Amino acid sequence: MEFRLLGPLEAWHAGEAVVLGGQRQRTVLAALLMRANSSANVGYLAEAVWEKPPVAPESNLRTYVAGLRRVFTAAGENRLVTRPGGYLITVEPGELDLETFRQLARTGDQAWRDSDFGSAAEHFERALSLWRGQPLAGLTPGPVLRAEIARLEDLRLTIAERYAHALVELGRPEAAVSDLRTLLAEHPLREELWAQLMVALHRAGRQAEALDAFADARRHLVTELGLEPGARLQRVQQEILAGEQPQDTEISAWRQLPMDIAEFTGRQAELRTLHALAEPASRTALTVAVIHGMPGVGKTRLAVHFAHQLVDAGRFDEIQLWTDLRGFDADRPPISPAAVLEHFLRLLGVPGQQIPQELESRAALYRSRLADKRALVLLDNAASEEQIRPLLPGTKGSLVLVTSRRNLAGLVGARGVPLDVLPETDAITLLSLIAGDDRVEAEPQAAARTTALCGRLPIALSLAARRLRKRPMWTVKDLATRLETAERRLDQLAPGTREMHALFTMSYQGLPQPQQRMFRLLGLHPGDDFTAESVAALAQCTPEEAEFHLEAMLDEHLVQQITPRRYRFHDLVRPYARDLAQANETGQPVHRLYTWYLYAAESARNVFDPHRGRTFDLHPLPEHSVVPQFAGHDEALAWYESERGTLRAVVKAAAEDGLPEVAWQLAWVLLSFYYRRSHWDDWIATFQIALDATRSLGERRGEGIIWLGLGVAYSDLRQFTTAIDCHQKAQAILEEVDDRRGQAWNLNNLGVVYVYLERLTAAADCFHRGLLLFRETGDRQGEGICLNNLGDTYRRLDRPSNAIGHLEQALSIQQDTGDQRGLQFTLGTLGDIHHDAGNHKQAVRSYEEALAVSQALGDQRTAARMLANLAQTLDADGESASARIRWQEAMTIFDELGDAQADTIRARLG
Repeated sequence: MEFRLLGPLEAWHAGEAVVLGGQRQRTVLAALLMRANSSANVGYLAEAVWEKPPVAPESNLRTYVAGLRRVFTAAGENRLVTRPGGYLITVEPGELDLETFRQLARTGDQAWRDSDFGSAAEHFERALSLWRGQPLAGLTPGPVLRAEIARLEDLRLTIAERYAHALVELGRPEAAVSDLRTLLAEHPLREELWAQLMVALHRAGRQAEALDAFADARRHLVTELGLEPGARLQRVQQEILAGEQPQDTEISAWRQLPMDIAEFTGRQAELRTLHALAEPASRTALTVAVIHGMPGVGKTRLAVHFAHQLVDAGRFDEIQLWTDLRGFDADRPPISPAAVLEHFLRLLGVPGQQIPQELESRAALYRSRLADKRALVLLDNAASEEQIRPLLPGTKGSLVLVTSRRNLAGLVGARGVPLDVLPETDAITLLSLIAGDDRVEAEPQAAARTTALCGRLPIALSLAARRLRKRPMWTVKDLATRLETAERRLDQLAPGTREMHALFTMSYQGLPQPQQRMFRLLGLHPGDDFTAESVAALAQCTPEEAEFHLEAMLDEHLVQQITPRRYRFHDLVRPYARDLAQANETGQPVHRLYTWYLYAAESARNVFDPHRGRTFDLHPLPEHSVVPQFAGHDEALAWYESERGTLRAVVKAAAEDGLPEVAWQLAWVLLSFYYRRSHWDDWIATFQIALDATRSLGERRGEGIIWLGLGVAYSDLRQFTTAIDCHQKAQAILEEVDDRRGQAWNLNNLGVVYVYLERLTAAADCFHRGLLLFRETGDRQGEGICLNNLGDTYRRLDRPSNAIGHLEQALSIQQDTGDQRGLQFTLGTLGDIHHDAGNHKQAVRSYEEALAVSQALGDQRTAARMLANLAQTLDADGESASARIRWQEAMTIFDELGDAQADTIRARLG
């Protein structure tokens, strides 16, 4: 299969165009192909596909990926692989025009740099011939993909400029003129294109036209930007007027890098990333790398060390500019870009009287002084994107390194290099290096404990090591003990206490009072991450206020953002926040959060399982709590998936922290989600906690309900003996408290276990008893599901007429009540009856109807079962190719769910 991105998106197989589906689905494919053979995470895909991504894009993306899998499967291809947190598409050499273009561009660029202009021109010409217009024309991509397209366009222009230069050097200037004029019609503000056109015309003996080209360039620049032509264009004009051949002049600049740090250690992965970004063969545009991370993580150390590595290797040895932008200085304000530009321009040889006063003019002069040069610019401690933008060179050969506590995501084209704490091995090495003796090596366990207590944060490790060096009589264990037992751990890092506290406290105290309080309360949040909605419940404010405060903390790197609208603490900041909360907060504010999660989960459950009622009152909701509402099945299920880890943590925390009633009720609410998505580990863990919670309260009815839920979980896991034991315990308790509706559901689910065990008479008895109770309590959903199960049991007993009678009753109830969840099962059972009778066409129709309902509900597990049943029927009807496609679709879903049925299908497919 061949893929084409350099124009409208196309895929070709065996000489024929492949239909790729709707625009969103094609945009997902384009985003995956932009990162072919590399994993593309959900965050990247969401920003590539949507202008404003949905709250939880995972479900939508899963649908588009499934559609693409069907496209590839129909073509006999297996391209898409699910990876943790995202997807990967495999492409072989020569199959993707973008990769071919990049390879030709790299090869041509290297030849161009080596002055092998013949080879360069050949490779550039082949590369440019692959373009069929604007990349991904016809799609409406999100900001990430638009940035990728802009970079590609810039790469194309760079190659076109160098192609023209190579043709001129080969004595073929006339060949360059036509292409350059065409490109300038589209990009009249690109000065290097004008410069190449002027050179080509001059070399062709067309001096008057070359000077006319300068006049045209000046008119465009002055009219549209208000700027005079840059130094490069002016120099070419002067050389043409003087009758000289245009050539470059050298710039001499100070070498401004600060000294390297002798105790630098580790960071090999980050250094590899930075070296890859700075590699000439892969850089066709200005490279901007933003090293960002929490206070004290070593951003400046890494940037300086990397810069020295480049210079020592002979890279950027001509121009090295550095400044501390003071973005996070407690005593002084950040340096203005205008002041930095004045400093840089003086270093670049511009006399003071020639430096403009306006920021834009200074930036333009700065870019012109670095035109076609390879400069290394290190901008340390940046406060914002606005502080950085005027300081970026306009040339492709330069490298800009930025360090900041903020990720500066608004800096278009910049590549973020996040910096986390050190791995344990590197942390121990740093501790030993600074301590300066063999104590650290002699006590490896104490050293590992010490690094953990320092959070493996480089500045904390440095302070601890220096204290150890000043206390030669201490062992490493002594230091670890002091850190472990201290009421305030940072105080034990004296004499660096103020320095260590200042790293967090300066950012914390810089927040307004409401944000300071929210930061403290976040230390009590039981989840690994949190949203504005949950934080609003914790802090008793609106979600809009919570999001505003979280974004402010994100800017200060006090919290991190893992996916759109989800935040988390760094592991070292969390205990700092918790310490502040314990010292400053009173009462039980976290109880509001536990109860909010109970009501939020119930709100989502009511959307995708509205017919499953409850016969108990929820724990009261605190006043002014804003419970989220969900527009449909996809949104509700996506919320559950995104909050899954936190929901499990809330059940545990509520049980341990004085709200056992919330713990067991929340577990019960989660049953619908766990059943639909097969999250068995979470299911059993939360229900075991809930079981203990009901017993601590003496809540017998709740205990019976929880035993029922455990029975369903163990039944799904094919642990039937355990499942029967759970259902029998549930039945005894539910009869004891006279919960007749609970008994009906328990009997229904016990009957399902007996069906699995082929104990069909016992199963029928359970269903009959349950049916009577469902009718007695007026539970129409339960009645419909039980009728379906009874019909399936009669089918297995080879009594099809009895089976159909019960199924028709089930269909009538489900259609009357709109119970889509129950309808999918009944349609599936009807398909089974038709399949058994050899009525394959009717079976296919029933399975397809059931599949459509399951997909609309987002019920992946039932959808996979219907796909497997459909495949089996198609295979029996002689449609093996169609059957194989359905088998593969079912296998993909089972794989994502971690269901063992995937292996059964895989073995069948060979």
